[in-house]
Amino acid sequence: MTTHTPCEPAYGAQMATYFRLPQAPSLVIQPATKPPIAITRLVSAVGLPERTESIPAEKAFVVSVHLTPASVQGCDIWVDDHRSSIAHWPAGGVGIYDLESNPRTRNRGPVDWVHFHIPRATFDAFTDDSEIPQIDTLEVMHGTVDPVLHQMTQLILPSLSAPRAFSTLFLDYFRLLFCAHVVQKYAPSVEATNRPHGGLAPWQKRRVIDLFRDHLDGSLRLPTLAQQCGLSVSHFARAFRQSFGTPPHHYLVLQRIECAKVLLSSSSYTLCEVAQKAGFSDQASFSRTFKITVGTTPGQWRRRRSISRHTTLS
Repeated sequence: MTTHTPCEPAYGAQMATYFRLPQAPSLVIQPATKPPIAITRLVSAVGLPERTESIPAEKAFVVSVHLTPASVQGCDIWVDDHRSSIAHWPAGGVGIYDLESNPRTRNRGPVDWVHFHIPRATFDAFTDDSEIPQIDTLEVMHGTVDPVLHQMTQLILPSLSAPRAFSTLFLDYFRLLFCAHVVQKYAPSVEATNRPHGGLAPWQKRRVIDLFRDHLDGSLRLPTLAQQCGLSVSHFARAFRQSFGTPPHHYLVLQRIECAKVLLSSSSYTLCEVAQKAGFSDQASFSRTFKITVGTTPGQWRRRRSISRHTTLS
C-alpha cells in the first residue's frame, strides 16, 4: 500500500521550491486561538524565465503584492492550465490565487514579490467573528495597484528578516487588518451584506422564511440553513434567535401550526391528512403539539372556527 504524505503549505521554503529559488524568507502570524497567515518574500535578480512548478492543491489563497514591475514582456499566469498574459503590472500591483486551481507564473525580469498565504480557515474565522457571509472566492484584475496592500506590505517587510521586529500584539492586529481589507475589497459576497448587529440581514430573513415554508417536514438541517445564509452554524443560530425571538426548531414548529390552522379552517382534510401536510410525523404528535401551542385540540379549534365563521356570515 502506498502512503501519500500531505504536502507542506505553500509558503516559505516550500514556496521557494515551486519558484526554483534557493531561499525565501518568511513569517507566520498565528494568534493562540486563530488560524494563521504566512508571509513569504520571493526575490530573484534574473526573474522567473520558466514557468514555476505546479503547487499541490490546498484550501488556501495567495495574495501576491509585486514590489517590482513586470518585465518588458509582461507577466504570464496559468490557472488550471489556462494561460493569460498581463502586459502591464506596475509596482504595487496585486494578484490573488486560489491554491486549489494550481496557479503558476512566469516573469522574465527581476522579481521582488511578497506572497500572503491565507488558509480558507483563516478567512472563515474572520467572517464568523465579523458576522458576515463566508467567502467562496476572491476577485481581482491582476496587476491592479492596491495602495493599501502595497503600504501594508512595505510595513511588514522588516519582520521577514528580523522576526522580532514587531510585537505579538502588532502582528495580531496586522493579520486582522489584512483580512479585513482583502475581504472587504475582493470578496463579492461581502458587498451585498448589510445585517443589523446581532441579527440576520433582511435578505437572510427572507431566505430563511422561504426555506422553512418549503420544508415543513423538517428535512432541512441547521448546517444547510446556515450555509444558505453564508454563516457558521453557531452564528446562524445566534442571529436567528435575535431576529425571530426563538430557536430555529421552535420556529419550525410554529410554522407547522400556522399551516395546520389554514388547512383546518379552509379544507375538509381529516386530522391525519392535516398532520401529514403540515409536516408532523403522525396525528398524535400533531394533536399533542397543537394543544400545547394553541391551548386546545385541533378538532376543537376547527369546530370553534367553523361556528365563528357561520355566526359572522349570518
